[in-house]
Amino acid sequence: HARETGAPEARWLRGASWRNFQVKYREINDLHKQMLRVSAKVDALPSGSERDAAADELHLGQSNDAYWHGLFGGIYVAHLRAATHEHLIAAEDIADGVLGTLDAAEVLDLDLDGRDEVRLATPGQVVTIDLDEGAGIGAWDLRAARHAVTSVLRRRPEAYHEVLRQRGDALADAGASSPHEAIRSKEKGLAARLVYDGYERRSGLVRFLPFDATPEDWAAGGGPDLGDFVAGSFRLEDLSPGRAVVAAEGRLEGALTIQVRKTIGLGGGRLDPELRLGLAVTNASNSPLHVRLGLEWATTMLGGGNPSAWWEVDGERAGHDGSGARAGIERLAQGNDWLGVRIDTRISPACDAWWAPIETVSNSEEGFERVYQGSALLTSWLVDLEPGQEWLCSAEHRVATRQDRGAAIPSPKTPSARGLRAAS
Repeated sequence: HARETGAPEARWLRGASWRNFQVKYREINDLHKQMLRVSAKVDALPSGSERDAAADELHLGQSNDAYWHGLFGGIYVAHLRAATHEHLIAAEDIADGVLGTLDAAEVLDLDLDGRDEVRLATPGQVVTIDLDEGAGIGAWDLRAARHAVTSVLRRRPEAYHEVLRQRGDALADAGASSPHEAIRSKEKGLAARLVYDGYERRSGLVRFLPFDATPEDWAAGGGPDLGDFVAGSFRLEDLSPGRAVVAAEGRLEGALTIQVRKTIGLGGGRLDPELRLGLAVTNASNSPLHVRLGLEWATTMLGGGNPSAWWEVDGERAGHDGSGARAGIERLAQGNDWLGVRIDTRISPACDAWWAPIETVSNSEEGFERVYQGSALLTSWLVDLEPGQEWLCSAEHRVATRQDRGAAIPSPKTPSARGLRAAS
């Protein structure tokens, strides 16, 4: 209106750069670059119903909600993030099917930071590995279910957290003229829940914790580590269809030299993809190693008070937003009945399994609130290694998908049920 009326104040009215969000939030940058890659694939499609259907999904995946953060949610709102991923996964799936690129093993600069990542793909899944961030799995997309398993937000400091720290539970919005001025809290004790992660919440990360560490010490991950592998650089040693081998050498507590090698493999079919991770750790120092060694995973099954999302350990089910610890575990499972997804995990050797919710505290038009972003799982072992000894473990995830949501490409003239759901 100011520009239309020629008001002099118009020269001061401008929005912030969207690129600022991509700098602060790794998840937004990854999402944005995924969207650009998918857009290029859709653009390469020949005219026809497949291109139209892929373009519809792409456009739904370009809805701005999850590409920013402000008072009204943005990237912090897990279901908005999941919906955006859903449509980008669908668009890429259609495009890859037409282009004949469902299978891939490639080295690309996926996030456009000037450093290469690894992308593995099969007809059932797409997995990306960030070599410079602990060789962590940043994306695990299930094509048939249209679900981004590892879309979990890192816990970060926000400027408005200082208000919560200073005023605690004594928050009120008396006299507030707009939601932007209102200051209130939806529950007590939120200031004590302001916990921040020291590294990006990827999956398959190698953790070295004190021998006597407890689930309470671990606290859903994100905290200090004895080694430099959780966010350190790995080198790619081998890449072949459905398989990547990465390795690194680092220090433990600045003294012990440790060698780590991870083998990440994909298998299975479209409805039952498999993701396998094998870990080899070698004590390359002259002193014994005594440590709790673990593999850490960050996953989402759209939990947070959702009865459809669950963990299953020792045959017992509990909410995916719950926490627990069990010893001597060889199998566990997680899933979402509404999505029609179940992931069975087999661990060898038997491990201690710890799991807990990853929750953020954000501000919205309704006040400060706790938001469930995903769940952390640590499978760990008490390891004693003499100099020169090697230790091995593995985790195998087998997915069972009830329905292939990409089996029938909808006509672009008839919106799909999921398109209508997302739009509403």
